[in-house]
Amino acid sequence: MRAPGWLLGLAIGLALLVVFTGSGEHAPASASTAVATVPAEADAPVGALVLQRCGTCHGLDTLSHNPQDAAGWSRTVTSMQQLGAQISPQERDALVAYLARHFGPH
Repeated sequence: MRAPGWLLGLAIGLALLVVFTGSGEHAPASASTAVATVPAEADAPVGALVLQRCGTCHGLDTLSHNPQDAAGWSRTVTSMQQLGAQISPQERDALVAYLARHFGPH
């Protein structure tokens, strides 16, 4: 039996609402206020950097299915560097903060 078209539209609309209203609003409890209040326009370049440095080997689902605090992401980034990820020291700090903010425990 097929679902009516309006039901499918409602489900898609709710999914988009959850994605666009819940994305990035939950900072880890241990995050400082400065980290939790990064404006979206300042966060976007780091998001692109995550796609460049992490997305070549991993999908975003890998990040979202493995939430970690800043210490955990720091260990993970170090492991990835040891495996060959090309990340500068300045990029490393930005990546860890971004990953903790957007892919941390909620």
